[in-house]
Amino acid sequence: MAFLKAFGGAISGAFANQWLEYMAPPKTMTDHTLIARAVPVKVNGSENNDGEEQANLISNGSKFMVPEGTCLITVENGAIVSVIAEPGGYTYTTENIPEARSMFAGDGFFASTFGTSFKQFKFGGQPGNQQQAYYVNLKDIMGLAYGTQNPIRYKDANYANTMLAVTSNGTYTIKVVDPVLMFKNLIPTDITSGQGRSQFDLGEGDGGVEESLFSGFVGSLASALSAFTKGGKSIDDIQGGTVEFAKAVNEAVEQNYQWGTKYGLAIVNVQPRGLDWDQPSVDLINKFNTGNLMQGGVGNAYAQTQIAEGFNAAGNNAGTNGMMGMGFGMGAMGAAGMNVMNNGGVNPVQQQQAAQQPAAPAPEAPAAPEAPATPAE
Repeated sequence: MAFLKAFGGAISGAFANQWLEYMAPPKTMTDHTLIARAVPVKVNGSENNDGEEQANLISNGSKFMVPEGTCLITVENGAIVSVIAEPGGYTYTTENIPEARSMFAGDGFFASTFGTSFKQFKFGGQPGNQQQAYYVNLKDIMGLAYGTQNPIRYKDANYANTMLAVTSNGTYTIKVVDPVLMFKNLIPTDITSGQGRSQFDLGEGDGGVEESLFSGFVGSLASALSAFTKGGKSIDDIQGGTVEFAKAVNEAVEQNYQWGTKYGLAIVNVQPRGLDWDQPSVDLINKFNTGNLMQGGVGNAYAQTQIAEGFNAAGNNAGTNGMMGMGFGMGAMGAAGMNVMNNGGVNPVQQQQAAQQPAAPAPEAPAAPEAPATPAE
């Protein structure tokens, strides 16, 4: 009891004439659909939804079309029986045919991702003649909105691991990397049991799954921001490096909420529309940058320039204004005193004034004393 692959690719040519009816994803399946029940489709493309609660039941001889970007899962009593992730046409058979298989994953990405989980969760007994069929969306699910009501606090490595806070809003993209795990651990039971909704879409305000995914994403932003800045990048670089930031978010989500190992999901992109520090963080950053500016040679040069300008202003003003200028100069002397300590006891102001004074003329050599007169004989 398994599937036989009839052909690869789309239904065309002779197969189109032979397959008067087959199972396929419903027309209501969109880019935001995670999973949907299979529906019978007639050769003219119309869906046959008579007895909708039984529409996705399959039996011996049922034919399936598996389009690109989808995965077919069949279940019985909530247990997975078969998984097909290779595009093409398939026929379900209850006969014991050697070529029949319960899993078609190809040789690509999915062969190594959900092969283990399929072996873990597949039906262990003898499958019955009737099973339910579902299609899982394997394409990128884009445009999932997020926003932070309150600032997110994180440690920024660019500012000596100072605790800063940002607000952010934008969109993110997720992808199903293991449809078996997603089916078993994420999808609501009213979908997987076949007794409730016919499909499950993100973005429709589901209070359980969507709230859990949103909370996991926002709750991991702080860890992702801290990790992103450890490499010397600023949060300003996130606008141009969304894939790299998405990797940091995905690693944080996996560490905190196990999206990959538990739900079979991965974050593949993040598009922030706004990422801004709050005002206290801006004040801290300004003080940090000012402190860096005043250190070392840059700070000494800045202080010396201010002192020199103060003395020049005092010397160029007379009367009361001159006294005010001298007051400024005297006030700057405090900074000069600090620089004396930093310059090994040499006052930079005295250095500058000495350079501005003209060189004193060299003293004349004293005249040689006259020789004493010779007495007359």
